[in-house]
Amino acid sequence: MPKASKKIIIRPYKPSDYPALEALYKRKQTYGGTFSKYRDSKGTLAKITSRDTYAVIVAEINGKVTGTLSLIENERVAWFYRFCVADSAFSDEVSEKLCQKASAVLSKRGHKEVLVYSDPGSSKLNSRYSKLGFKKGGKYVCYSKSLKAI
Repeated sequence: MPKASKKIIIRPYKPSDYPALEALYKRKQTYGGTFSKYRDSKGTLAKITSRDTYAVIVAEINGKVTGTLSLIENERVAWFYRFCVADSAFSDEVSEKLCQKASAVLSKRGHKEVLVYSDPGSSKLNSRYSKLGFKKGGKYVCYSKSLKAI
């Protein structure tokens, strides 16, 4: 595998990254391909990152966004969310660098563990998380329910 360490930059999200993130979010191959107009809108990401600079981080190679990872956390739990990496010769290294940065942020905030959802049917994604040191949990299904405004 070619080494790209000097070319990969991990940094906080900025609004001009949005088109690249939206494209990554919509590609099933990058992590599951679920896109939510509510959760993934430009406005939602702006709100999230105005409160926490590192809530959404990106990986960039030669000025092009090639991966992203969002953090969801509170005092009780920390999650990697929307962990998307474009297919390339550098995918493994981009995944590793995103994971390292996000893990460092969470560790500095006092977290001892981080969780991530993966499609149980995706050997590619499950292999990624195994390589990154995650231990496989049970088989769970995520349910969702729309809420009515009060």
